[in-house]
Amino acid sequence: MTDTKKQQNNMQTFDGYTNYTVGTLEKMSPNFTITLVVTPFTYETVLSGLFSCFNRVGKEGLLIAIGKRGKVKVIFGTGKNVYSIENVNAKILYQKVNVITFSYWSDAGWCDLCINGVLAGRLQFPRHTEIIFPKTEYIFGKYVDGELFVKDTKRGYFHGSIHSFLFFNDYIPYQKVMESHQKILIPEKKICLYNEDAVAKDIYRPAFHLMPPGKWMNEPHAPFFYKGLYHIFYQSNPHAPVWDNLCWGHLVSRDMVMWEYAGIALNPDDENDNDIDPDGCWSGSACIDYSGNPVIFYTAGNNCKLPNQSVAKAVPSDTSDIKFEKWNKLGVAIEQNPGSGFLGEFRDPFVFRRGDKYFVLVGTGDKNNGGGNALVYETTDLKYFKELGFLTDYDYEKFSEVGHVWELPVLLPLRNEKGEHACDILLLCACQVENALVETYYYLGHFDESTGRFSKLHEEPRLIDLGHGTFTGPSGFVTPDGRSVLFTIAQGRRGPDEYKAGWAHNGGMPVELYLRKGELCVMPVKELSNYFPKECDKDSILLENRVLVSSPGDTLEIRLTDEKGGYKICYDRNICRFYAVDISTNKEVSIFRGTMDEVDIKDDSIEMDIIVDHSIIEIYLNNKKSMTLRKYSYEKGYIISAYGDGDICLTVKGR
Repeated sequence: MTDTKKQQNNMQTFDGYTNYTVGTLEKMSPNFTITLVVTPFTYETVLSGLFSCFNRVGKEGLLIAIGKRGKVKVIFGTGKNVYSIENVNAKILYQKVNVITFSYWSDAGWCDLCINGVLAGRLQFPRHTEIIFPKTEYIFGKYVDGELFVKDTKRGYFHGSIHSFLFFNDYIPYQKVMESHQKILIPEKKICLYNEDAVAKDIYRPAFHLMPPGKWMNEPHAPFFYKGLYHIFYQSNPHAPVWDNLCWGHLVSRDMVMWEYAGIALNPDDENDNDIDPDGCWSGSACIDYSGNPVIFYTAGNNCKLPNQSVAKAVPSDTSDIKFEKWNKLGVAIEQNPGSGFLGEFRDPFVFRRGDKYFVLVGTGDKNNGGGNALVYETTDLKYFKELGFLTDYDYEKFSEVGHVWELPVLLPLRNEKGEHACDILLLCACQVENALVETYYYLGHFDESTGRFSKLHEEPRLIDLGHGTFTGPSGFVTPDGRSVLFTIAQGRRGPDEYKAGWAHNGGMPVELYLRKGELCVMPVKELSNYFPKECDKDSILLENRVLVSSPGDTLEIRLTDEKGGYKICYDRNICRFYAVDISTNKEVSIFRGTMDEVDIKDDSIEMDIIVDHSIIEIYLNNKKSMTLRKYSYEKGYIISAYGDGDICLTVKGR
């Protein structure tokens, strides 16, 4: 074998979004061989760079990159043309040690790509064609091409370990390369998806809200309870804090307040199931089957099909493991009928049980009125599903704010003061909304189990939360003691700093929904009180990150301020307005659409329950409305002050 010109061993692990290694490249021989030993931890939708010394504009240099489903791609330029070669006969193994060799023979006019001892591909070109290398540095761990992908681009980072890099100043025939692959023995290393220590230092990261270990979180979904543990899943990108290549992250809890990470439950890059969901494991829900075991229903993305969305099913690999850290995909359970809903808009199944039957709601669009709706399916065995049609009717031209397509439809029973099932609540997330933030709306009504139809008690779509687009992504379930609990995502609102922080978004505080005097009420789950003293004086109490304030007067104003401004949260009984104002701009940051967003507390005292957890602020007014806000400016904590015409004057410090 020829002499090694360059060799690097014991190279670092790359986190998928911030780090790469830069070096300088000496003059290259026309004939050469490069070997990389790598372990990919996760993939992204675009290619992730292993070795980059490439300029696409100048058609110069060499790029070696990997992609989803074991793809390896090599791109090189001769100054006049750009060529590429991809793997055909072999692929890299997910979360395993892999050996990749690219051998270039200018004199003969071909190059070879070998993967794990197999000739994976060969490309021919005119003899004596040389790769022209640009006068630039080379980069390990980042896709850089000088055009769409530059150093600051948030995509193209490798997530995994590059164990070694070998450069030979000559072409090595593939037979010898394959032999050498068999001799490269590198022990498996622990897979590190997150740098939890790094994100833990962020002063804006909530401490007691539903929170992944890092990187990207989208809406939570599929809550259920099993043998003492609450389970919740969430849309996760373990590669980087950006929306891409979505998996299902998994958290467990004893009380729905403090959560423990339980791994990645569903992953589009799992071996041997690429025909189910190669383009993402999207939102869904869970239920407990007749035998008492959980079943997941989720949206399977497959862009090789039309429509490209279907409902797939998964079950625990081992029901004796109450954390359910491993799941088995069972394949597609429901496919969209081309005549039902908007073709290709078919997602976010919500499954619930009524009596001896299960029902599944799937978000889509309604061709009858042009707006969103949910298709209803009925099943008695969770295997065969009968389509019943659309869930409900409404005037889309009058209420277009609910969106052209409905996402995340949720239907829960509501109990009244006597603990009786009084009616149902239908929640939905508006999608494809023109010129507006996405909101979560609800209707009160009754679900008819015989027809699968939902009859509304009011025509206008209502809001639970007035925080203007922060409280979104609904999912819910009924606890063993009969409470209807709603989970949501608290949108980040952080801007460019979100990526630098290494994490994006968190769950809102789970809330209980119920009826009082025929009206919807919302409050934090009762388990939250276990973390705070129950004693309080007549007017107010500071409970670490929680303040309870009561005023018998007509107005109450809470100010959360720091050295850079803050919010005023106000309620005026005379005009039934519950709203928030940014102190620095004097502009409202809450939403008010008119009379439908008024909050009438009658003659009750004004009561505000305020939860502050670093960057998230949640306010509950008399358990009638909530308001979720974000703030990313404080450094030393908030000053929380209360003022009103009911002899209220409170000033406290909070985090």
